[in-house]
Amino acid sequence: MSRWVRAIGLSLLAVMTAACANKVGGVPVAAVSPTHAFDNPDKITAEDALGELTKWNPCSVVDPGALPKAWSATLAVPVAFEDCGMSVTYNGTYGEVQVGYLYEADDLDSHTGDERDGGITVVPDDTDKAACARNIVFADGIGLVVRTWSKDEDADDDTLCEISDGVVDAVLDDVMAGKAQPLELPDKSVGEIDPCQLVTTDLVTLVPGITADVKAEEQVSGHSCWWAADGGQMLNVEFEIGTLPVGDSGETVQGRYTALTQYADDDESSVCAIDGEHVPFEFGDKHGLMERVSLSVYQLPGQVEQACAAGKQLANALWQKLPPL
Repeated sequence: MSRWVRAIGLSLLAVMTAACANKVGGVPVAAVSPTHAFDNPDKITAEDALGELTKWNPCSVVDPGALPKAWSATLAVPVAFEDCGMSVTYNGTYGEVQVGYLYEADDLDSHTGDERDGGITVVPDDTDKAACARNIVFADGIGLVVRTWSKDEDADDDTLCEISDGVVDAVLDDVMAGKAQPLELPDKSVGEIDPCQLVTTDLVTLVPGITADVKAEEQVSGHSCWWAADGGQMLNVEFEIGTLPVGDSGETVQGRYTALTQYADDDESSVCAIDGEHVPFEFGDKHGLMERVSLSVYQLPGQVEQACAAGKQLANALWQKLPPL
């Protein structure tokens, strides 16, 4: 369930409009063999390939320079512990690429797709209607998502899928070469805290429609957590890496700069997001990065004020439980 909820959240919050989920066309599939000494090169697990999953740095296997020369690719500011972002322009189409979300694959995912060396399968994801997605499923059933979308409604779907396929091949090249590395976490980091453990029931039930019996949807990476009620109300708490939060408004809450954003209603929900600053984060030669804490509250259409009121209460309580700045 958690992967489907994640897709809903990405669609609503990032305003992703490209739709090519059922297309499988793209660049030719490359046969990638292990060049690194894995424990079992015929059955490569996610932890074998990536290291400790809660500390893995997705950008360590995303190299714009390894992509086709016809592409213009730039590594974006990382927006989460679990995802690495890249901007790609190819064949007149501009796409945003996300690499890194990990999930537990089901039987369909683990048995349908292009078989690669090491027991790895690459599976087109026809459930992701907002992007062209490919799932790299390791031999132990842990999936790694590669997805490409565009804010341009006229973007060519086939080209977006070519980008996803090309990125998959480049990521697997780096994985097979043993290039995956852990994140270097600063003091007082939230990178080793699972929000599913931090956000207690009394906090979750501040969201109207979410009752104490709604169970947390734990994530493989341990950096985000979802609570989803049967009525459609949801809460997402996520630890991110980015710049100083921005939104429709901002203020200091419990000593942290905090930004609030109200999203326009769609047919299914109202969404309010609240992002709070945390400690500075060093990432290569990029400056001004920090860890952030993000709350997204989903209510029924027409209830965004209610969503924001609950989000403010949550932020006020949750910020006090975080490591100090």
